[in-house]
Amino acid sequence: MTTRRSASDRQRMVLKRIGRFLHAANGLLPAGFSSRRRNFILIVLALTGTAFSLLNVFASEDVRHTKHNLAVNPDTFAREGSDFKAGELTSLRGARNPEVRGVEGDIRLNEEVCIFCHTPHGAQSNVGGLVGHAPLWNRRLSNPMAFTPYTSPNYDAQDMLGTPGRPKGVSLACLSCHDGAVAFDALINSSGSGGFFPSNRVLTGAGGSIGMTFSGPAVDATNSFREGRRDDTSGGFVFFDAFGGGPNASLGAEPFPNLGLDLRDDHPVSIEIPRTDPQFREILTNITSKGGRIPGSGSVMWIDRNPNGAFLPLDKRDRIRAYPSDPARPDAPYIECASCHNPHEASRPGGQPALSEPVNPQTVNNNLFLRMASMPGANSQDRNAGSLVCLSCHKK
Repeated sequence: MTTRRSASDRQRMVLKRIGRFLHAANGLLPAGFSSRRRNFILIVLALTGTAFSLLNVFASEDVRHTKHNLAVNPDTFAREGSDFKAGELTSLRGARNPEVRGVEGDIRLNEEVCIFCHTPHGAQSNVGGLVGHAPLWNRRLSNPMAFTPYTSPNYDAQDMLGTPGRPKGVSLACLSCHDGAVAFDALINSSGSGGFFPSNRVLTGAGGSIGMTFSGPAVDATNSFREGRRDDTSGGFVFFDAFGGGPNASLGAEPFPNLGLDLRDDHPVSIEIPRTDPQFREILTNITSKGGRIPGSGSVMWIDRNPNGAFLPLDKRDRIRAYPSDPARPDAPYIECASCHNPHEASRPGGQPALSEPVNPQTVNNNLFLRMASMPGANSQDRNAGSLVCLSCHKK
């Protein structure tokens, strides 16, 4: 792939490719063709080439067909229900809460996909002290100090200023579902009119459920992810799937969706890429201005081992990245959950189509939301084939 430093660069590369193709095609057309006929054929070929080029530029994002669509995720199954909460206005409208609005009846709370993470009004804009890193976030957060960060004899989960790597920003947002402590429906602004819950905006920690119902096998009595289990007979973690195909016909996406508050057995997040470890020297050298990033701008930084960005995915949403998670040091690159995971990614391993209708448990994919490695041989359908996602950062 050719380097993509900006949208204009990407457009120029697509046009350059099409130009080379048209030049070659013109040479293959019979010499007896009139100029009008020749131009007509070349225009058709140009339009076709443009369409195919654009198909390869954009990531396959369709959150409806991912497990983050909680309404159809067979592990969670968000259902219709009331979000009645004593003492607060709710979005339950009708006889059970006539003070809000008329007698319209209960609204279907499970028909909105995006609302479990985002809202257009009343959102948290400063998640974990970082403005804009979790866009218009609509969820109650865990207390960052409740987490036990990763540690090992070789790495102490601290940034270069000696601060413990406790989740913040985009990682704290991800963990507001995946820590197993905050309810799926601990929303700030639910669907409909009158469903604003300011306590979920200002308070942290478990609690804050607005009363939606979830019936999936991975959900516990508090509407959070059930705690993962170990099966001693299998020699470690048991993989569970939603249709009973795991060992002992177990149900539920356990245990990895629930990372818990103890993160010592998970890849560290909210940690600065070490500047003293030689294995990271290459990506730190390349990270400063890749993609046209202006130093000091506080924008994300692309992780890449090629100094020319030759293997960066065309679409920025596919790129593995580091985040400016320290507002005081906007060029300090931090690894967060979203460094390797794109929560809206709908591509399916094995080449299966991401888009299929209707949206239901059978059409929701089971991918890992991985971004694309900036490495030769990266496979869009099996994104960590050959451990290339890991090797994008770790030089082993």
